[in-house]
Amino acid sequence: MSALSPLTLAMPFALLVVLLAPAIDAQTDFTDVERRSGYALRGDTAVFLFDEMVHGERPGIVSVTGSMRAWSQDMNESPWLLHSVTGSGLWLLRMPGRSDALRDTEFKFRTDEGKWIPPPPAALNVRSGNLVFDPQEQRPEYRAEIVAPRHIRFFLLRGEAELQLDPAAYEIETAQGRRIAVLSLFWTGRNTLQIYPAEDLDIRRVHFLRVNSKGLRLLCSFDGWLRHTYTPLELGARYHTNTDSTVFRIIAPRADSVVLYLYSERTGAHTARHPMRRNSDGSWEHARNGDLEGSWYDFTVHGPPDPGNEFFEQMPVHISDPWARVSDDSFGRSRVRRPETPPPPVKGGRPKMEDVIAYEVHLEDFTLTLPGLAGEKRGSFAGFIESGLYNKRGEAVGFDYLVNLGINVVHLLPVQEFLHYPDDEWRSAFMNDAYMREQMVAESNYQWGYRTSHAMALESRYRTRGSDFGSQNRDFRNLVAAFHEKGIAVIVDLVFNHTAERMDSREMYFHFRVLDRHLWYRTGDDLNFIGEYGTETKSEDRPMTARWIYDQCELLVREYGVDGFRIDLAGLTDKLTLHELRRRLGPDIIIYGEPWIASSDPDYEANPDWNWYKEDAPITFFQDDTRNALCGPPDNPRDKRTDRGYAGGNGNREAAKHALANTFEHEDSPNKGINYLDIHDNWALADRFAERDWNGLLGVDEGPYRIAAAMLFTSLGPIVLHGGSEFMRSKGATPLVSYVKHTATGPVYIHGKRDTYNLRKPNLFDWDVLGTNRADGAACNYGQMAAYWKGLIALRKSSWGKVFRIDKGISKDYIRWTEPDNPMVLGYVVGGSVAVAVNTADTPCIVDSFTLPAGSWELVVNDERAGTETISGYPESSLHGGSVTLTLPPQSVRIWVRR
Repeated sequence: MSALSPLTLAMPFALLVVLLAPAIDAQTDFTDVERRSGYALRGDTAVFLFDEMVHGERPGIVSVTGSMRAWSQDMNESPWLLHSVTGSGLWLLRMPGRSDALRDTEFKFRTDEGKWIPPPPAALNVRSGNLVFDPQEQRPEYRAEIVAPRHIRFFLLRGEAELQLDPAAYEIETAQGRRIAVLSLFWTGRNTLQIYPAEDLDIRRVHFLRVNSKGLRLLCSFDGWLRHTYTPLELGARYHTNTDSTVFRIIAPRADSVVLYLYSERTGAHTARHPMRRNSDGSWEHARNGDLEGSWYDFTVHGPPDPGNEFFEQMPVHISDPWARVSDDSFGRSRVRRPETPPPPVKGGRPKMEDVIAYEVHLEDFTLTLPGLAGEKRGSFAGFIESGLYNKRGEAVGFDYLVNLGINVVHLLPVQEFLHYPDDEWRSAFMNDAYMREQMVAESNYQWGYRTSHAMALESRYRTRGSDFGSQNRDFRNLVAAFHEKGIAVIVDLVFNHTAERMDSREMYFHFRVLDRHLWYRTGDDLNFIGEYGTETKSEDRPMTARWIYDQCELLVREYGVDGFRIDLAGLTDKLTLHELRRRLGPDIIIYGEPWIASSDPDYEANPDWNWYKEDAPITFFQDDTRNALCGPPDNPRDKRTDRGYAGGNGNREAAKHALANTFEHEDSPNKGINYLDIHDNWALADRFAERDWNGLLGVDEGPYRIAAAMLFTSLGPIVLHGGSEFMRSKGATPLVSYVKHTATGPVYIHGKRDTYNLRKPNLFDWDVLGTNRADGAACNYGQMAAYWKGLIALRKSSWGKVFRIDKGISKDYIRWTEPDNPMVLGYVVGGSVAVAVNTADTPCIVDSFTLPAGSWELVVNDERAGTETISGYPESSLHGGSVTLTLPPQSVRIWVRR
């Protein structure tokens, strides 16, 4: 499209669309501006428009959400689903008679598993990170905050308007409807007024500001007060030797009273009840003589019945301690437990970020089927480090297998106490359900762990069966020690962005929402929770929530020796908090995480000090662009040729080059992004590269699979592997179907193979396939592929592999590319020391201009073997510097090192 004139750029956006629009075909004829803006107007018909080319996505489902539907997260609400126009790459939703109603509403598209699609860079109709339908002049937005008993802060948040200076124009209203006059007003900043009421307000109570001249009734948000609320005192239950007393402490600044209950057993009546003393900082405490190690406890929290409060008078529940070191599952009581003695550090030191070769694994998946492991240790921390286990072919499995594989970081899916629905409730619902029995989840609620209920406690179901509650703490400390002794760091997956209190449409009261939802969570002007997962924790403007984040990380490092963290949906934790987390933990702690998704809070999205994405990431982020480039996007593939990335034959060589060099947009250093092929979410790599039916259990296209692995291991910067992908672990044991099932308390969502977070069977490690190959009658060359990945790990960790393990931006010639006319073929020499050639086509290819630096080059990786030893017996086993001619078989890879 030709450049727009200054006059055109100054026009209102809706008029601009009209002027640029040619004659429009009813189905697919839309202008470039409309395609980028995400909407079109056709008389009184509103059209939402998703263009696959504009967004760089090829989805299976497209939905639109926004302020017109209160930012609903429901992807299955049919009135908001777009429909694919066959062969056009367009998705459309036509809404007759809605053009006026949708005017100036903010919206976003979501695809497949709920991925949020950001506005395209060239869109003109962007506001606060969202697209805007037929944008008008921005309406003024106001905010009121209660700061102190005689201080209401009133300000213009966005837009243009004049603030009234007449006190008579304002009133304060309590939640019960009583009106309080305003005595005076003070300017405290541009577009900001301090309102001085005629009497002291109880700042713990809900109030509204009425601006009568504008017809406004605004909630007096607690931000003005809670952004300063903080206690430095130790929280939880802790024995102090100097006073021979156990101190219990919790924070609830808006409560009237808090009562501590003590128990001798995990169930049964309390043995003591103690009102707690309020401190001036909003914390509550009670001290008991002696060491109460092993005692059980919980609390009741009392306060006024204002809107949004969930104190005992409104919700008569006992709550557990969010700082407890031991919890009886999620629904039970807390237990007093002494700190653990930390293990020795990693032998040889923690790997630097650029050296990281992480292995992501779920503890239960890894241990439940381990040959030779005692039954009481299956699914436990202790079972994870059991040595001396072998499968029926004599192959080392479990802990020994991981040590021998050569990885230098074990990345555990969440190990903090997370939500499991009670066994009796679960069994009552599913014991006779054939599907749930077949998927091995009829007996108990399996979870990956992304539903943290008690961040300072370790998962009680990971203790050895029959052992006491709290023994898992010592077991986890020993797990870290065992890996450290082998020179392997341990990092854990943390879930800051939401908690378990509102999962699966259930209202659960563990602690935070009773203590005060407004202190811990993002809430709307209606005082209700917001967030795609039931809640969003409010890290910004809440030093106590930020402290909760810091405390759990520091505890895991200090007491258990953990070496770093992967942060789930890290984009929902504000940038300043993550920078401070890095400062507190120090530069050698490994931190990486997901830079997505968008917050449901528009104030968060609009604030550049909080909201972030790849361009200003405070941590190393998961580089999904590399995954997409090398093996395809994570969701349901449809075409083997186009949906499996460069390794699978889509011919997008430019994307593959960016993946190898870690030079996608916003990557000024290879350490900015961590590269991967697959991860626990979505499809397993084996199913993406399956020979048929997208089921890796039936066989895998092993040539492209090896190419993908070789390209990952020869990319720059850190990498993370999905545990089991090295021997083609498949999720094919569950069909690609969705169900909504129910227990007595609410729904359970089943997503099949595309998201197996609550299905046990498809996630299990099949240890018996190790050592088997097609020659043995197996569906795949499992043993050969595992050895291949082990060899690639050895190569990456070798002295030659240093060329990939770099933390600084690279020079233009650091990677020298060979690009034949056939886009399915790519050669590259990295750092003058390692040369790679791949042919992703299904036919042989001759490369007659592969240029190598001077020296002797020896083959160390081909289609059968990988490692650091020379592979002899082939014409290309030894090469000399200069221009060489290569004959590459179909779907093949070759790697040489300069001796």
